[in-house]
Amino acid sequence: MMPDTPSSPGDRARACLKRAWKALPPAVRELPLKLLCLLRMGHRRSVPLTADDPIYVIGNFQAGGGLSRSAELYAGQIRRTHRHCICVDVSREMLQSVKKPVSDGSLRSLADIRDDAGAGRVIIHLNPPQFLWLLCKLGRKFFRHKHIVAYWVWELEDIPSLWKFALRYVDAVETPSSFSRTAIARSTEKPVSVLPHIVPQPDSVKQSFCHDGRLRCLFIFDMASLVSRKNPQAAIAAFARAFTPDEAELTIKVIQSGADAAAWQELLALAAPHPHIRLIAEWLDDAALERLFLEHDLYLSLHRSEGYGLTIREAMLRNLYVAATGWSGNMDFMEGDRVVAVPYTLVPVNGADSFFRNVPNARWADPDIAEAAEILRGIRRDMQAVPGKSMTCEASA
Repeated sequence: MMPDTPSSPGDRARACLKRAWKALPPAVRELPLKLLCLLRMGHRRSVPLTADDPIYVIGNFQAGGGLSRSAELYAGQIRRTHRHCICVDVSREMLQSVKKPVSDGSLRSLADIRDDAGAGRVIIHLNPPQFLWLLCKLGRKFFRHKHIVAYWVWELEDIPSLWKFALRYVDAVETPSSFSRTAIARSTEKPVSVLPHIVPQPDSVKQSFCHDGRLRCLFIFDMASLVSRKNPQAAIAAFARAFTPDEAELTIKVIQSGADAAAWQELLALAAPHPHIRLIAEWLDDAALERLFLEHDLYLSLHRSEGYGLTIREAMLRNLYVAATGWSGNMDFMEGDRVVAVPYTLVPVNGADSFFRNVPNARWADPDIAEAAEILRGIRRDMQAVPGKSMTCEASA
């Protein structure tokens, strides 16, 4: 396992550039990017195109995290239909650390495709501002005869002004949830369609629970995705309220712990008084991540908003119990006997990242911690009522 921090000089330099960029006021970040797009791409798409093959899927394939997984799943689905798919990795160009290096020749670079001036369909798995930066990097020549689809994921009820500007350069938008679709469609008459992540059924699923009387809970999140939105503080508070150390344990697996050093230290301090809470910051490969899911009984996500909730879905496919905030993108698929939606109150988005403050009248969920604790205790009681305590993982059907 590798530490989940930038390891090479190049990765460290990219991390520093990202921090410097995020520290700038939104207006300072957006104005030069908009001007560059106007120079490189023109004022807007003049004629919508409907070209098909070849299909270019562009994203941060080697970076890890949700957007990386999104691009992987999308490309996998295209390949299963035996269509011509060209996967283009832009991790380094987007100032991402390379966590999942691929050396089998299956990924192309921007330099490889820059002179592809013919027709095609381009699916871009990058949200603005990275989406706009990619347009500027490739330019009008590459995109002139291609159908441009933005695959975007958004977590609030309306989109920021920079996203509205970016809509002028797309022919269509795809998004994984009806929640995101509603938010984006408010700002455009262009097609906005829901295309959920096609997550493969895992080889193994959970078959028995609470095998020694202890409930094992798990939460996974990327610290570059705004810690206050992922809301691990609420998960810690509800769990600590629900259980003593001999009743349960909570594992919080973070990705990119260096993305928000202050928040990481806050999490360490919150977990420190509780011996039944552990934090994991190491990078886990796919096999290790699979084992981590199957070592736990319940997935706990007291998020404030999700564009989709990919880790929630992955936990459900592995047959884990799930307790998650009952609002936003995850409500498209959160159903079943082992799934509980945690009650919440919608509150203003105050004191969050400046990117969210750029959305007027923004709201998100404040999950009910007391109710979440009672839900957790109830799930543990249900598990203990089921005979057969040994931990087993068997092949899924």
